Amino acid sequence: MKQPKNMHEKIIAMETPKDIRDVRYLWIEQLYREHHDISWFYRAKLRPVVIQLSDTQGFWGKWDPLLRTITLSIRLIENHSWDVVVEILKHEMAHQYVSEHLSDMDGTDHGEPFKKACKRLGVASWAARAAGDLPGEQIPCIRQRVVSSEDQRLLDRVEKLLSLSQSTNEHEAFLAMQKSREICAKHNLDKHLRQKNEDSLDSLFLCRKKRKTDPIDAKILSIMNEHFSVRVIHTSIFDAVACTKFQAAELLGRRENILMAEYVYHFLRQQCDSLWSSYKKSTKVHGSRRRSYQLGVLSGFDDKLVSAGSIDKKIIQDAGRKMQDVIALQKVERSSLEDYVEVRYPRLSKKSWGSGRLDQGAFQKGQVEGRRLNLNRPLESRGGFGGFLK
Repeated sequence: MKQPKNMHEKIIAMETPKDIRDVRYLWIEQLYREHHDISWFYRAKLRPVVIQLSDTQGFWGKWDPLLRTITLSIRLIENHSWDVVVEILKHEMAHQYVSEHLSDMDGTDHGEPFKKACKRLGVASWAARAAGDLPGEQIPCIRQRVVSSEDQRLLDRVEKLLSLSQSTNEHEAFLAMQKSREICAKHNLDKHLRQKNEDSLDSLFLCRKKRKTDPIDAKILSIMNEHFSVRVIHTSIFDAVACTKFQAAELLGRRENILMAEYVYHFLRQQCDSLWSSYKKSTKVHGSRRRSYQLGVLSGFDDKLVSAGSIDKKIIQDAGRKMQDVIALQKVERSSLEDYVEVRYPRLSKKSWGSGRLDQGAFQKGQVEGRRLNLNRPLESRGGFGGFLK
């Protein structure tokens, strides 16, 4: 194990049991990597700093311009996912950026230079607003940031429609699913018409703690990216418990759209497993055909969404708007999302995913089931969209 780098780490070494010390050293090593990668990724040219952990109950993070030290709360890492830890680290790096590039002052305030630095480093809006002090409650998750009563009414209405999509009448179920997509799209349009776009873009990480992204996940994420008003970025994320990195996907978009897409993700994962289990039991087929069958299910569901056609005309009729006006507004919305993606991922590269060899028989059987599939309301919780959202 490496020797402590500074006095604070020596104190940890004296007062903390060895197994906990080992984990905390790994956390610090990962934070140094994050600092280096963030500086490179956003072309920030930040100088190296000392990073340390503290048992403090008084703040999440702190930048000390005199000692050139970033201190993060151990409680932050123990109680929150790593993407939250990284956003707090970026918050403190924004202070560092102000100190080194934007001001002769110490860079510890939250004025305009700090806001400019946050934008340069792609700091999430909730983290940019934070003062760094430790509040009495936990850092709010995206569901707590979803926020406006208007957005909540949308989610409640969609949930009621999804309950109708459990109907045994396939035509009725499909219409309920389509209606839920229409009102989400109309909700986005209405926000643009009223110019209610401030601070509504957000992000959420999905991670199944796998070292590789399997084709089933890749296809589900592709469906979300294509049909549910979010951008999906494939990335990786550190896990502070396992002390290793796993494959992950970050969803970017409006908060209410992210929640809808997250629900779709978990719903499709569950349906793929459930349908495969039933198919395998009824046909006694070999387990090696699972991937082919599940990709068929997702392909059939994707075809169903595509065959439903554009919902723009229906939205236009309901809103009483001209086609060209709606198209212009939708371009603005897509542009806003693309700008947000570029701020978060300025060095984004594209990657294609292969499905490998498929068993055509199992794939086609899966397609048939996928074309019958409808989005259902969460069945595992009375809390609506909280049912699959962990």
